[in-house]
Amino acid sequence: MLNKGVSNLLILIKSALTDSTSSLPRDNINWQALYSLALQQGVSAILLDTIGLLPSEMRPPKPMLLQWIGLATMMEKMYAKHKERIASLADFYKQHNIRMLLLKGYGCSLCYPKPEHRPTGDIDIFLFGQQDEADALVEKWLGIRVHREYHKHSTFKYGGVEVENHAKFIDDVSHKSNIRFEQILMSVLEKEECLQSPIDNVLLPSPTFNALFLLRHTGEHFASNEITLRHVLDVGTFFQQYHSQIDWTLVFKVYKEERMMRFFNAIATICVDHIGMNTACFSSDDNQYAYQKDTVLAERVLSDIFKKKDVLPMSTVGIDTIGKKLRYAIDKSRRWWSNRWKYKLVYNENLIESFWWLARNRIS
Repeated sequence: MLNKGVSNLLILIKSALTDSTSSLPRDNINWQALYSLALQQGVSAILLDTIGLLPSEMRPPKPMLLQWIGLATMMEKMYAKHKERIASLADFYKQHNIRMLLLKGYGCSLCYPKPEHRPTGDIDIFLFGQQDEADALVEKWLGIRVHREYHKHSTFKYGGVEVENHAKFIDDVSHKSNIRFEQILMSVLEKEECLQSPIDNVLLPSPTFNALFLLRHTGEHFASNEITLRHVLDVGTFFQQYHSQIDWTLVFKVYKEERMMRFFNAIATICVDHIGMNTACFSSDDNQYAYQKDTVLAERVLSDIFKKKDVLPMSTVGIDTIGKKLRYAIDKSRRWWSNRWKYKLVYNENLIESFWWLARNRIS
């Protein structure tokens, strides 16, 4: 059962995303605790959007409200800077005839009522097979050092923002089933036309691609103790905007074959029951393909989202000794064991095979 603070957070998020005022909290709110919780879950600015709907006597104390507004204003400025860096990098690539596909981040923000209130992070890009060429150009013409230690993507700082230049969409070192899922994503990318973003030379994945990629990405964060409410909102607001443009036949086929159907049902149930999204967002227009409500699993996933958990690095990059790598592998294995119920919702793998695949690759 969710505690009062979490319940109030979800009610206020529902109001911010759906313009609903029918179920706003009627009791006094512990604003200090709610402010901290919203920060942890990546939804602080979104929550601010609904505070104005409350009666004046129920709003945060003025000093806290001013602090909150200041944080949101800073996020808006960071968002503008982030958008400018994306446009600048895309223009550089355009000069060298390289198309830029943007993953997550800015593209997800466009599905929110106020895009600038979704927190910014890294700039994740895919350059259609021109990763190495593009990295060489960045070093040669921009004088920026590119780091190539991680197999999944290279990284570099561009105007103070971290850029991840992806060779792969998901990490097949951590999970063997990701090899197959990566092939599925590449196939969809080849067959379906990308969307043009508001920024020149910045493409966004097709709705069908993102229906697969965003759920898998969120599932990976869920299984590795890194999920927040913001990840759920990314998925929910995406389906809310693009559900009519998705190839549901393919998406449900993949969900079922990759054993992700129950996870999809749980996330959809959270979005409908707790955030107020329409059930039609998680169904095809002809209702031939539709999510199945799973209240029990949804409550378990939601409780886990708000549970305090240990977070480990994504890889052994930066871990410099065999002993430390072994310690890391042991910690990962322990987390894997405690999270095995989550892995069953995300990965189509035999658990023992998954364990050895993870342990072997983390040590090497």
